[in-house]
Amino acid sequence: MYKKELQIAKSAAKQAGLMLKKEFLNKKGNIIKFKNNSERVTLYDKKAEKIILAILNKNFPNYQVLSEESGLNNNPSELCWIVDPLDGTTNFTINHPLFAVAIALMKKNEVVLGVIYNPLLDELYWASKNNGAYKNGHKLKMSGKKDLSKSIITYCHGVGEKNTKKAYKLYQRFHDLSHHCRHFGCTSLELAMVAAGNTEAHIVSGARLWDIAAGVIIVKEAGGALTDWQNKVWDKKSNTILASNKKIHSYCLKELRKLKLA
Repeated sequence: MYKKELQIAKSAAKQAGLMLKKEFLNKKGNIIKFKNNSERVTLYDKKAEKIILAILNKNFPNYQVLSEESGLNNNPSELCWIVDPLDGTTNFTINHPLFAVAIALMKKNEVVLGVIYNPLLDELYWASKNNGAYKNGHKLKMSGKKDLSKSIITYCHGVGEKNTKKAYKLYQRFHDLSHHCRHFGCTSLELAMVAAGNTEAHIVSGARLWDIAAGVIIVKEAGGALTDWQNKVWDKKSNTILASNKKIHSYCLKELRKLKLA
């Protein structure tokens, strides 16, 4: 199921990613504008989006599409593409190589496939419902670490003072409890890192659907745990997310409650 959708999503992510890589290496990413909330956006966010939407609309003209830059179209379909054409825009603008293209497909309230492409490293992550999670054709295996003090935790936050304050508290607490606590500035890849066993957990406040949808199914299909901070099953309306290797999930939830963030 969704074989064609997965194939087309991979192709779209790679084509957009190759354009981004070319412009990144040409050091043109510093052509910056700002959205109303002071988030950075570049010409290349929009160029990548144009590439992706042209491919998706050509192959699936009746599907809904929610994309970060263009918003939601009006197609009355239960299937909806979720597109982040350039996740990690700030990294891209400062010539930091950690950025990605993220594409997911939702059926009603469920993510059924996801693709994340890191063009600088040529790493393509993907997953589809009940078919496992992969990177460049190799099945992903999560970390088996059970001890929070030996774990690497990553975190990210959405816009606004409320989310920023939560991030400060998160960092202080998990920095003291874990082996390392890091913020890489590319949520989709940070979720992929959990799925690939490179890190043990990723914690997000103010999560936006296009940032996390592809990573959600990749973590799930890799065998991870994924809830909101109240330990409720994540859905598209959830404002927070905790993704982990399952082994440390309860410990992370406990600390979130102690901080009165959950």
